[in-house]
Amino acid sequence: MRVYINGKAMECKSSTLNELLEELSFSNKPVVVVKNGEIISIKNYSEHRLSENDKIEIITVVGGG
Repeated sequence: MRVYINGKAMECKSSTLNELLEELSFSNKPVVVVKNGEIISIKNYSEHRLSENDKIEIITVVGGG
């Protein structure tokens, strides 16, 4: 299915946000995910199903001092 990741079209095999993060190698990194303009809680990643043409923003969290 086609989804948009950070503004770029991508064909993915994933059916949930959790699977998508694994597919994109983000599963072990601190990120914030916005799906169609809504911030998704990390505890709900496995419940949020992907649909054709979803717009996903993945924002990496960087710590520093």
